[in-house]
Amino acid sequence: MSGTTIARKTNNLALVGFIIAFVIPVAGLVIGIVARKQLDQPNNIESGRGFARWAMIVGMLGVLVQIWFIIIWVSVFTKAMANAPGLG
Repeated sequence: MSGTTIARKTNNLALVGFIIAFVIPVAGLVIGIVARKQLDQPNNIESGRGFARWAMIVGMLGVLVQIWFIIIWVSVFTKAMANAPGLG
C-alpha cells in the first residue's frame, strides 16, 4: 500500500488577500471575494478556502473599523470647529 499524498497548491490570491487584508482592508476584501470565486470553479483543485474566507472576514472588519474611525473623527472635528473662538 502506497502512502503517497499529493500536496495541493494554495491559491495565490487567497493567500495574498489574507495578508493584504491587514494592511488595506478594502483590497483584502475584494481579493478574498475573487479568490473564493476562483476556488468555487468546478475544475479547480487548489486549496485556500480558509485564507479566502478569512481575507473576507478581516477585510470586512477592517472596513467597519475605518468607517467607525471616520465617523468619530468627523464628529470630533465638527464639534471642535463649532466651539472654536471667532468662528461662530
